[in-house]
Amino acid sequence: MRKFSNLKQTCPKDWKKFESSWYFLSTETKTWGESKDDCLERGADLVIINSDKEQEFLFHLNKGFWIGLTDTVTEGTWKWVDGNPLTTPKYWGSGQPNGGGVENCVLLTHSSSDQGPWHDYPCSFNRSWICEIVLSHF
Repeated sequence: MRKFSNLKQTCPKDWKKFESSWYFLSTETKTWGESKDDCLERGADLVIINSDKEQEFLFHLNKGFWIGLTDTVTEGTWKWVDGNPLTTPKYWGSGQPNGGGVENCVLLTHSSSDQGPWHDYPCSFNRSWICEIVLSHF
């Protein structure tokens, strides 16, 4: 995750600020890998969800998008784009993940009827995505 040391920097145009991060919501669709590359080109990473408050903020954007979670390296071992393991699996939708080797990337969906907004999908699907830049306090 890219970190910026100056909290006084203004949030870039077309980005949203929440707590100590800036978020870019795409207006187009790409594969998970292309989305990840787009974030890197912006000096960011696909979003890594670290708290209930962040999950709630993202969920209320009323949009489905790729997040920075995948099990492409080892099937069934979900890791964030920064290499850290998934430690908050409570956001999976009912019966998710269920891809069995075919669905290796995670889409945060907005559905009031589901028990959780995370769903595994094939990484080759074209979806919107969200990038995150974490602002550091030092």
